[in-house]
Amino acid sequence: MDWIRLGASGKDLTGLGARAGYLSVTKQELAKHNKIDDIWLAIRGRVYNVTAYVPFHPGGPDELMRAAGIDATSLFDQIHPWVNYEQILQKCIIGKLVAIDPQIDTEKLFFGKAIDNNITAEEQLQETDSTKVEYRPDTAPVPQQSSKEEEPLKVQDVEDEEVEKASVSTPEPPRFDWIQKLDYITIIFYTGTYSNPSLDVHFTKDDKELDICITYNNTIHRNQLVFREEVEWPSNIKITWETGKIELTFKKKARGVWDNYGTLNQSTENLLSGTISERNNFIVKEKVQVTHNIFLMRFARVDGCRSVVPIGKHIRVFINVDGIESSRSYTPVPLSLFNSLNLNDDTTDEICLMIKRYENGAVSKSITDREVNDILSMTRPLGDFDLRRLEKKVAFLILAAGTGITPMLPLMLFLLERRVKKCQFVRFLFFNRTEEDIPFRSQLAALQEMDSRLTINHVLSEPSASWTGLSGHVNNEMINNAIQEHIKDTGYTISDIFAFICGPNQFLELSLDRLRSLDITDEQIHTFSG
Repeated sequence: MDWIRLGASGKDLTGLGARAGYLSVTKQELAKHNKIDDIWLAIRGRVYNVTAYVPFHPGGPDELMRAAGIDATSLFDQIHPWVNYEQILQKCIIGKLVAIDPQIDTEKLFFGKAIDNNITAEEQLQETDSTKVEYRPDTAPVPQQSSKEEEPLKVQDVEDEEVEKASVSTPEPPRFDWIQKLDYITIIFYTGTYSNPSLDVHFTKDDKELDICITYNNTIHRNQLVFREEVEWPSNIKITWETGKIELTFKKKARGVWDNYGTLNQSTENLLSGTISERNNFIVKEKVQVTHNIFLMRFARVDGCRSVVPIGKHIRVFINVDGIESSRSYTPVPLSLFNSLNLNDDTTDEICLMIKRYENGAVSKSITDREVNDILSMTRPLGDFDLRRLEKKVAFLILAAGTGITPMLPLMLFLLERRVKKCQFVRFLFFNRTEEDIPFRSQLAALQEMDSRLTINHVLSEPSASWTGLSGHVNNEMINNAIQEHIKDTGYTISDIFAFICGPNQFLELSLDRLRSLDITDEQIHTFSG
């Protein structure tokens, strides 16, 4: 609001008076204005004097200085492309960015001298052919001529070049930004589209120091943040999976406007195999029985750290039974399942697991016997699911049996929420033994009712006499009918389908065989197995 008031005050924010908005600025001229008290930058062909905006920029002066004196279009798009910069900087417009200075005599530049309009074009060309013309601006580098013949490339030169390429490819830390209100401050990281990051966040001391661990693309990015002032813990976490944007919102302990967020130190390291097995203790916060043998359980970190598991990744739960340690893998499900499965679900920083109890299964029986405030040990997120495989896909088939539904639930929500590459349809064949075995049937029905792109078919292997739906085991006809029903008259073909499979090993093998027989390639399939 202070910036809006300043713009409306009548003060000349460009420093150019009546000339503002009409200048043609070259990159050479733009580059001269790169000081903290004289900042020009260009976005999409327009040049702005943003010197007066320095105290108001949410990212602080240092972030704004990264764009000083350059065409900052790509930098702007990397960090906050949704921001309406045209409205914010409307009082700062200097003019347009041009490739050639309008003061240069272009006829002399290309023809060596001003053109006489009384001679023919053929005579002009003949004259320029006989005249050697060289134009070199003062700022252009002069090519250096070697005094000896070029030597052949040596093996050592090739090795040095490879080392240089390797150093260039070292992963960079995620982009950082921040915004604030009087009562809240939001820290933002940009990890890249479909990067599917995992997140661990915790305070270290004094309600000001924060460790943020972001893992994606087999790389751990550690961010040590010290706030300018104290904030309250915990934060609200939101991850936009499609864009890879992470937002951490904290309530300020003292209401007011900060002139900067504090300090941030970032480091990057490869994800080593030894770190994958790292475990943390979780406490049971809630337990609900869903069916006669399926439970929904919510867990939180004992150490107060907040954790977010990526889409399609699983964790491994460890149990000590009679002095013997055992474990089993589970894929977290949306927390909204405790009420009603819905779109636009906020990111949860707790772990929610759907667990099927087997009376002769030591792990599942022991977990579901736990009550609120009991403690279990779990690993970091595991799995090979790559969300980037879905970036250009719009037509999906899901085959799941029993608890194989767990990775499909967050996946379905993600597909239906996508904004850029819109999902056209999701066909879900859900296999169970009896009607009583179907978990979350009402929530799935409500989600299907909410979005016409989703069609769910329940398939029972032991149906009752009153069952009117599909029955039997997975087969070619069942899959082909489901696909053809959706692609009919749409222009899509079998090659456009991307399929997901999860269930017992026998179900996985049978489903893979059936999909391949329908000419769906392995590049179009992802199987979840734990």
